[in-house]
Amino acid sequence: MKTFFKTKSVTTSLTNLLDDFCKKNHLSPPGKTLSSLNDHITFGEWLKKIRIIYKQYPHEGLGLDIGALFRPNHIGVVAYIAQSSNTFSDYVQILPKYEKLWFNYIPKKIHLGKNSFSISWGKPAYLQAGIYIQESRIIEEMHVAIIYQQFRQLLNYQEKIFYGLELAIPEPKDVEKYTRYFNCPVSFNTKQTRIILPNSLLNTELRSYDPDLLIILSNHANALLKKMPKQDSLRELVNLSILHALESNDVKIQTIAKSLNTSPRLLQIDLKKSGLSFRNILNSTRQILAKKYLKNYNLLIVDVAFLLGYKDQTSFNRAFKAWTGISPSEWRKRHIDRRY
Repeated sequence: MKTFFKTKSVTTSLTNLLDDFCKKNHLSPPGKTLSSLNDHITFGEWLKKIRIIYKQYPHEGLGLDIGALFRPNHIGVVAYIAQSSNTFSDYVQILPKYEKLWFNYIPKKIHLGKNSFSISWGKPAYLQAGIYIQESRIIEEMHVAIIYQQFRQLLNYQEKIFYGLELAIPEPKDVEKYTRYFNCPVSFNTKQTRIILPNSLLNTELRSYDPDLLIILSNHANALLKKMPKQDSLRELVNLSILHALESNDVKIQTIAKSLNTSPRLLQIDLKKSGLSFRNILNSTRQILAKKYLKNYNLLIVDVAFLLGYKDQTSFNRAFKAWTGISPSEWRKRHIDRRY
């Protein structure tokens, strides 16, 4: 899961959105970007920037407030592709492909129904492991708010954009702030984030349609996509499958491969091509979860071993000592009052 913070990323243009928010609210900006990957910053650095702002502005719905300041230049070429598209439907169809150029996160799914369509994505594995909860909540709010603001601008600020919204974040105290913002019913604590929109929007013609410019921008975007890391999505899929498999105490590679509609051999080959191995991913996931569980004094160490899919406590003790150099009980004593 640590790899997620290094290979997933957001465009550096989004840091300008944070700076705009800080300037408006007289806050200290999170500072200059420390690392850049093809005009992107790592997701780990993005989380740190959000944390710096939240410490100065600990308000509920912070992500909505930041997203309200969205302008097309904050997401770069993707916004200009959208503006140059013929219809809203044309843009929605290419959204999952190009969105990673400004927000390289969890892949999106588009589902077309009889009267409405939806855009959805799941939770990252690290969040399901219970870390960076507050920062991720703000990021999820901001992510949806940016999509909402972009759609409103594309559709000439039509009053009703979203039919409904499911947010995979804890329910806030002020639910009304969210329903007012998105002008639709909003539910929380869902397994995935899902935006529901009316099919009637799909045929809306966009004001700045330019087929020649669209070709130029699309070619540029395709070139940028080729520079993006390839292994991140596969690792995240395996991480998520491992988390689900742990619920049934079955983390054999055969089980994981089946959940990904492949064979164990092909999965191992694909992982090897990306410089990964199933064993290393499994151990990394178990180590993060082990530290989370060990901080809960209500769980016996034998319970932690079971939750991580070990056949007995001895096997878990041996593995944990190989990771950290100390036993689970000793780690618990040293770290029970610390965050990681």
